[in-house]
Amino acid sequence: MAKMKIYTSLVEQLRAEDRYDRATEKNKELIALAGKENNLTELTKANVAQGIIGVGEENYLQAQIYLDSARATSSKARNKLAIAYSNYLEGYLLNEYEEYEQAIQLFQAVLSLSEHFDDDFLKAKTCYLLYSIYTNWNDLDNTLRYAAKSVASAKKSGDKNLLSNAYSALAVAYTYKYDQHKDKSDLDSVFKICEDAIRLNHQFQGQIASRTYAIAKLNVASYYLKYYPENKHVLKTRIFEALEAGRKAPRNQVFLANAYAMLSHIAQDEHNFAQAEDYLKTAYSALLTESPVYLHTMITICERLAELYETTKQYDKAFSFQKQAGDYAIQLFDQEQAATSKKLEAQYQYDRKEQELLLHKERAKSFHKQRLLYAGLAIIGFLGIFFMFRTYTYRLKYLSEREKQLAAEKNEIELQMQLERVAQAKLLAEQELLTLQQEKLQNEVMTNQLHIHHKNTVLQQLKEKLDKGTLNINQIIREENILDSGFEKVKFQIQEIHPNFFKTLNERAVQQLSALDLRYCAYLYLGMDTKQIAHLLHVEPKSVRMTKYRLKQKLGLDSETVLVTYLKSIL
Repeated sequence: MAKMKIYTSLVEQLRAEDRYDRATEKNKELIALAGKENNLTELTKANVAQGIIGVGEENYLQAQIYLDSARATSSKARNKLAIAYSNYLEGYLLNEYEEYEQAIQLFQAVLSLSEHFDDDFLKAKTCYLLYSIYTNWNDLDNTLRYAAKSVASAKKSGDKNLLSNAYSALAVAYTYKYDQHKDKSDLDSVFKICEDAIRLNHQFQGQIASRTYAIAKLNVASYYLKYYPENKHVLKTRIFEALEAGRKAPRNQVFLANAYAMLSHIAQDEHNFAQAEDYLKTAYSALLTESPVYLHTMITICERLAELYETTKQYDKAFSFQKQAGDYAIQLFDQEQAATSKKLEAQYQYDRKEQELLLHKERAKSFHKQRLLYAGLAIIGFLGIFFMFRTYTYRLKYLSEREKQLAAEKNEIELQMQLERVAQAKLLAEQELLTLQQEKLQNEVMTNQLHIHHKNTVLQQLKEKLDKGTLNINQIIREENILDSGFEKVKFQIQEIHPNFFKTLNERAVQQLSALDLRYCAYLYLGMDTKQIAHLLHVEPKSVRMTKYRLKQKLGLDSETVLVTYLKSIL
């Protein structure tokens, strides 16, 4: 395991130096070693590394072959770490094909899987690629977010070269933020982060790739040229430091050309055109030593030389370099077209494989479902036949017993319903009888109260006459007997012949009748005149007349209707 880790670090370092042949050689040794030890996770990681080398060499078809191998080994490994590495390579390829949305989904899947294992190196590289995508989309918030995450994970990983690259990415993110908001603290952060990247090389010599260090130095110089061009002394110092770092890096022509171009810019600002020309020619010569020539930088150098010769009125040279810039631009166009064709071909192959893989998965899934369905149907059929024969003999017996049970239940229910109807009828009759008895008792109470009240009144009169000495006892007895006879007759009529007398009065009344109103009605029905009623109730005759008038109103009678006649008509 330790040997494989050494191989992995060596391959990554060689790849970072763009020494792809040497990196491939060592990585194939790692693939053989991992295969021999049947370490499927390390074998997946080695296949991923070789796929990334293929992208660096613009050999996209080879990269896809190693993607297929990584998928196969990660599937066998059944390991979240192996699956994460496989997803990382697929996202890496999709990023190259500019399929950014799909790439983001895969990188997010990598980060989600990374919660289950400890591999900060993979997290840092994944966040770095997310930073680059959001940079292309000019999404400042996510650019800063993932650049910072890349730095944090790189620190934990212990890979100083990766950390230096992450610092460079974070510095770029802060330049975008400064350019947008012009906050001086953001610009200070740019230079601080760049110094942190440079400081790593001094603290961890041999752990930082020379190209990575040269990039960090060149970045600082370019930021000074962009933001502090007036500080010529510091600017020149930074450029010469970048030149020194660039000379120690392999395939350093681009570093040197850019450094000389910056020095030329300063010389031209100082109107030292001869020195500016020397710097640009040096940059031009340096680029010609590289094969193939790095066309982007070469075009810039040729255009700068053409501008310089035009400024110094050397039009032939200006025309010559402008023509070279045009020729190199055509070469760049052809080169980019060829690279695009490679990408499109590789993307076509990738899409076709993805469709085939998806179709294969669907077929396998469908076949698996069919097998399950057929097996299930067979089991169900067997069980159905078994239970059919087993239960058939019991079915008829059950149905016969069930029929008898239902008939018995039906008869029981009908009898129960009949009993309930009889009970309800009996209860209803009892309720009606109770209602009638209650009404009769209420009427009897009313009439008895009237009689008692009348007797009390007679006794009171007797007492008064005794006190006055004017008592004619025979006359009083005779009158009272007549009155009792009439009252008993009325009482009989009210209680027996028309027990609902008072109830009917209340029902016919348009207003609620009080107990006193009912007493007045009873007195009137007895044939008592106004004086008698006034004497019995100890009120003025005028009050009795007013009460009779109000009773007619409460009963809804007109002025022509005689109240006593109306009351007698009720019975």
